Amino acid sequence: MGKIYDAHAYLGNNPIWKQHGLPVPFDGPAWVDYMDMSGIDATLVAPPGNGAPEHFKPDLWRIADAVKKYPNRFFGFARVKPRRGKKALDELKMWVEEHGFKAVKMNTLDDHYLLSDRKLLDPVVEAATSLKIPVYFHTGQDSWEQCLPDMVADIAIDFPENTFIIGHLGFGGINGWPGATEQLVPAMLRAKNTVTESAGVFNNRYIQDLVDAVGADRVLMGSNGPYQPPELARVLIDRHMHRLTRAQKDGILGGNLARVLRV
Repeated sequence: MGKIYDAHAYLGNNPIWKQHGLPVPFDGPAWVDYMDMSGIDATLVAPPGNGAPEHFKPDLWRIADAVKKYPNRFFGFARVKPRRGKKALDELKMWVEEHGFKAVKMNTLDDHYLLSDRKLLDPVVEAATSLKIPVYFHTGQDSWEQCLPDMVADIAIDFPENTFIIGHLGFGGINGWPGATEQLVPAMLRAKNTVTESAGVFNNRYIQDLVDAVGADRVLMGSNGPYQPPELARVLIDRHMHRLTRAQKDGILGGNLARVLRV
């Protein structure tokens, strides 16, 4: 078995995690213990959404500190609000060039926009492409109509040199969240430079159907931790996806993310 890399989790200060009995803020040392308990070698971590009013800065600094102290355990996920314009682009460059962040995440709820607003989004995508980092778009959940997989595909087609991560397998009907799951496979077939990750989705039949349609090399294991326990995603892929080969499992569990992040 190869390295186990979690493609989508959160590090920072969200008071709701106290309900799980977790320390708040949930920082680098706490996450290392959590990964060790869960059988995870390294995690791509983003600031939680409740930090949007502060532009996620306190939690981005916590992530930068975790990356510095535990470089083999964390990959930094910058979280950008595109309406901030040049400030957002300058800060994205700083997180990547000075602090080693490996990807950028955008969620339309953070700044109240549509993924089809290309005038707003293209500057961020252009910056990420220049920095050679993949772009993650949240899809599904309550804002699902603002962030459809088809919208991600439209962007990806115009930036073929970059990789785009469609978040949460599109959500929608798989585990009770609204979304446009039916768009995921057509969108990925249309835009070959897209991949998707499984955070918050624990339906092995759906994941298998997705693998059959687009290939195991385009699926990443995400946990959504600490909102959900990280080992659930790992155990689902490793022990309950019986049609997958060992090589396919190793890719989904970490090898594919390593390729996407160029690590």
